[in-house]
Amino acid sequence: MIRRIGPEEYEELCRAVGTAVAEATPPQSVVAVVSKGDPKLTDLEGRSGLHFPSDAAGRYAGFHPRTSEEAIAQVDVARAAGAEYLCIPQTAFWWLEHYQGFANWLGAHCRSIGNNPEACLIYELLSSPAGAASEPGAEGQVRALLDSLLPEKALLFTIGFPAESLAAPGRTVTALSRSRAFGLRRRLADTPEQPAFVLVSRREGEAPMEPALERSLDAITQPIAHREHLCDLLQVKSLDSGSRITRSPRDGDARSETPSSLDSEAANKLSKRLERLGLPGDSGVSSSRPARERD
Repeated sequence: MIRRIGPEEYEELCRAVGTAVAEATPPQSVVAVVSKGDPKLTDLEGRSGLHFPSDAAGRYAGFHPRTSEEAIAQVDVARAAGAEYLCIPQTAFWWLEHYQGFANWLGAHCRSIGNNPEACLIYELLSSPAGAASEPGAEGQVRALLDSLLPEKALLFTIGFPAESLAAPGRTVTALSRSRAFGLRRRLADTPEQPAFVLVSRREGEAPMEPALERSLDAITQPIAHREHLCDLLQVKSLDSGSRITRSPRDGDARSETPSSLDSEAANKLSKRLERLGLPGDSGVSSSRPARERD
């Protein structure tokens, strides 16, 4: 049964929903909300809100499902749009009575992570009630996260997860060491022009990453998903040829200089080093002209 509420009570409900979502979901997560197209319910601080039901881009579909089967199908649409959680506000609790098959399906296939009768119900769309955590390494949850968020033909670099278990059709997966920054930076500089991501294990008891690698990740990626005590999923920012870094940084290093900006003293040192190695001393570097003349 639908309960009518006034404007002030509705505003309070929107605030309560936002608070409940913030308490139950990690920052930067994507939450689908049964919203009837109202942007107030999808305006979630620190998170991306999608309407439910929606089109493939997460915009309100403009109608309610006719059956439980259609409601269940909308979960797949939401997942394809990036949704990791489903929020059912108190004003939409009638869905659980009207779409009883949908309610039963949620209980069987999605883990409940928030139950506030005065605000909303929240379900995690990427794990079942039994939890994929029973699977060693929680790789079931990780695979579900990747399948939901990664586009086709994505490049995935993993740190702390085996590449073989996360492979999928069209997805290229490469495992990197958590103790070396150079491997990641070098590989990213050589990647073709296609979406690239980094999956970092955050499981308890693991050795910490090298600080230089953490700094590299901060500089060249942006977070798109977080799972507490499990993993971070990061998207690689666009790297043009002028911003690619050819060596890993060390503590106390200044920003790397490109050959064209080396001063004469540094250029002379490089030339002498190349000569000692039996290589030409002028490979890509002019040792005497100022930077402004080397165009």
